[in-house]
Amino acid sequence: MNDNTIRALYLGKIRPEKSNGYKTEKYTKNLEEFNRLYDLVEAALPKESRRLLDTMIEEYNESQGEIIIDTFAQGFKIGLRLAAEGLPEARSK
Repeated sequence: MNDNTIRALYLGKIRPEKSNGYKTEKYTKNLEEFNRLYDLVEAALPKESRRLLDTMIEEYNESQGEIIIDTFAQGFKIGLRLAAEGLPEARSK
């Protein structure tokens, strides 16, 4: 069995969190629009409310991070199940 992928993952040569498609044109446009709107809202708020806005966005980002981690874990499990089902021993049962 070839363990190059396992070894590369262990050594940090494969970074799943950096392999997602965030460099798409749609993502870039959405991010630019988010930043534009954020700047408008921030400029319209008093200083204390700006802190609240930043805290709210940080909390949202933390929750999104948890979703991404869970989605990655679920995808990994599904991938392993598919691989296991493809093994000759699994097909003969």
